[in-house]
Amino acid sequence: MATPLIGMTVDYSPVTDERPFSRGTDLYFQNTAYIRYLEKAQCVQVLLPTLENLQKIPFLISKLDGLLLTGGDDVYSESYGEKVMEGSWRIDVQRTHYEIALIKEAILQEKPILGICRGCQMLNVALGGTLYQDIPNQIPQHIQHQSTQKPKWQTHPIKIEPGSLLHKIIGETEITVNSSHHQAIKDVAQGLRVTARAADNVVEAVELDTARFILGVQWHPEEMQNERTSELLLGAFVSACTSISPAEVC
Repeated sequence: MATPLIGMTVDYSPVTDERPFSRGTDLYFQNTAYIRYLEKAQCVQVLLPTLENLQKIPFLISKLDGLLLTGGDDVYSESYGEKVMEGSWRIDVQRTHYEIALIKEAILQEKPILGICRGCQMLNVALGGTLYQDIPNQIPQHIQHQSTQKPKWQTHPIKIEPGSLLHKIIGETEITVNSSHHQAIKDVAQGLRVTARAADNVVEAVELDTARFILGVQWHPEEMQNERTSELLLGAFVSACTSISPAEVC
């Protein structure tokens, strides 16, 4: 199998953040779990800090074999036409616009995309969908989706649609996943198909049927690296990035 070059989006820490290092400057960074997750599959990784010049994106995407959209701060709600709800959540405006451009160009160039947590939400927003800005305030009788006691993660079961790409990869219609999010997909974008839900009907996975591999999952497989479902998901993504059918590794 060829070694794929995977572009991975990163998080942002503004100068106002309190930290014992690099004080007085803005930072881009990424959780080590994502690094090790791709390294486990022998991928070469390229970190994608938010660019101000979006005209460089077609060139950037052309050099990649796949795009991994990672978790992070909240998606900017005005990107899907809603005012920002009052609350104490961190919102990354520039990253939101940058990732919309990345996603559209990756789809145009037919590059595989795996969206994780925020990345799953970004797939929906980039294609014209909307989000619940805060599950506790907007979804009655919701289950607990946030992990408030990390490093202990919240977990819950999800049901997977039979016959979906996710089902073909994992081979099961119900699994238990970790969970750490307070936003979720609301109106599903045209062309996207919901392929997994939690018990409270919150969307847990989406796919673009017209693409070779465009899949978003609301949970964090990079934090479940010793579990079979996490390995299968990564293997299918990497196989798609090396032009091998995902079914060949399932």
